[in-house]
Amino acid sequence: MFPILMVFLLGLPFQESSGPDEGASAQPDVSVPVVKFVQKVTGRPGSPDSETQIQRVILASDRVWLLDEQRRLIQILRGDLTPPVLWEVSADLGRYRELTDLSQIQKDRWVQEKQFIQRLDGLPASEREQLLKGAHIWLNDEGQSIRVVRVVEMEAAESEKESSKRRVQVFENDRLVADLWLADLQIPFSLAPLHEATGAFSSEVFEVIRDLKGFPVSGTIYVVTATLTHPLEFVIENIEKSSVSVNYFELPENCQKEEQRSFLNCPICGSEVERESSAARARDREGRWIFFDSRECFSEWKKQRKTRQR
Repeated sequence: MFPILMVFLLGLPFQESSGPDEGASAQPDVSVPVVKFVQKVTGRPGSPDSETQIQRVILASDRVWLLDEQRRLIQILRGDLTPPVLWEVSADLGRYRELTDLSQIQKDRWVQEKQFIQRLDGLPASEREQLLKGAHIWLNDEGQSIRVVRVVEMEAAESEKESSKRRVQVFENDRLVADLWLADLQIPFSLAPLHEATGAFSSEVFEVIRDLKGFPVSGTIYVVTATLTHPLEFVIENIEKSSVSVNYFELPENCQKEEQRSFLNCPICGSEVERESSAARARDREGRWIFFDSRECFSEWKKQRKTRQR
């Protein structure tokens, strides 16, 4: 089930990380089994809705290599390292950026939900219940946010009954988070370690997705963040089983780490904003991350963006 997570990796915000570059030294040159395929993605944050990104992917049991042709960069996910690491390498192989906290999106989401629940204190019960339902936030008996996941096997249309693929929808708190077409393909390794290495969905969703039978060859995933929900459509083609050197997933020789500023300016109010403690963040049309000083600034930016798109 891992290919859908490579769709998600395109939207991760890269931030400066400290600590040694554990993956920079080459390992003994041994071959590992892999699956190669071409993936077409539509709806990437920061890109026009109609623009399709073409990715060439090499997938192993605990690591991934991805070439994004439009963005002219390589992404390498190393789920075998502690903590798991995502490297983004420039097309000239001379520079890279590193992200180690792959679960940051889900952490931000939990914080946002907790703050939202607190803001509802004092409201009439009926109004509070309606607002929670609209936000797809469910509470247990102690008033804590919970995630309830269910899977629906969709009945095939008459024209699809001869196909070896089946359609599955995954819901979290009654919100659709994945609509997938699964093919009966035998993959020579377990993908579970990579599920745990990324933060594309909540842990409750992953517990369900990793146990689904079949390989996702097309569909739509809905990445739920603290501020937005991103629908990403994907199609996978040219699937091929193969093997490559384990060093294929290492950083290129002499590749230098790119330093990033810890503080940026809010595009609305101009205030200096720390990346890790910004009130909100979003992608601009060029795919770059921008950070906001307050939720009000973020709301104003969304209004301005909607006006420009008319």
